[in-house]
Amino acid sequence: MDSLFREAALHAGLGRTIGQLGGDRFWKQLILLLHQWLPFDNALATFYPSDGAPQPQEEYDAEPQAGPASMPVYLDGLYLLDPFYQTCREGLPNGFYRLEEIAPDHFRQSEYYLNYFHDNVLEDEVQFIVQLESQSSLSLSLGMRRRFSAEECGLLGLLSGWVLPLMKQHWLQRTHVPLLTRQDEVASQVRDALSQFGAGVLSDRELEIARLILRGYSSKAMAERLAISPETVKVHRRHLYAKLDISSQPELFSLFIQALGHDPENP
Repeated sequence: MDSLFREAALHAGLGRTIGQLGGDRFWKQLILLLHQWLPFDNALATFYPSDGAPQPQEEYDAEPQAGPASMPVYLDGLYLLDPFYQTCREGLPNGFYRLEEIAPDHFRQSEYYLNYFHDNVLEDEVQFIVQLESQSSLSLSLGMRRRFSAEECGLLGLLSGWVLPLMKQHWLQRTHVPLLTRQDEVASQVRDALSQFGAGVLSDRELEIARLILRGYSSKAMAERLAISPETVKVHRRHLYAKLDISSQPELFSLFIQALGHDPENP
């Protein structure tokens, strides 16, 4: 009998979600519906335009925590280190994805993971991703304080059969109004922050190495991506550290945060 009532509740939730297609409460209804299937810890629906910062559509936190807001620093440029953002920009096909499938091999050792991701997205993340016109995309992220199990990912992958079409249909029906108004000059400043990091000091190859270090690539993975030897990667790494007068990845991350206009000592 309990399973019958649960199934009835899920059907009712799906009906409410469909009824909100194109409406203001669509994302909230979809997130609550998915939470009935699998109790995750947080969720974030985001629109990634072809140019400029991500535009959050809906946030959900099962256990809100007091403390400084994390979204402003993310939107001010930290998103450039987000592996899901990067793969969306590279044209990742529509689908359901696990963090382990798209993140660099040393992502969990990166300063972005240690100083931002682990505190805000938590231990693990999965995303439903829909590619839109003009190289823009739509994402629904689910975060968990532990790793998603294979069974849970299998369930969410199965649900993606109707989650992805609903996400796209909602977007097609809705005239998009960004929830976050951003000044044009700020968007222009952060748009190419990662590509310009260290400009005027580092060579093009050293800039590329710095970007990959910040995103969480190991020397071996960088070598494979750039078609050079791991020893050459290490040489470039030593040179860029010397030019920036730093000696570690945390210091590189700190310089990047400062370049975005944030003081790591006073977040």
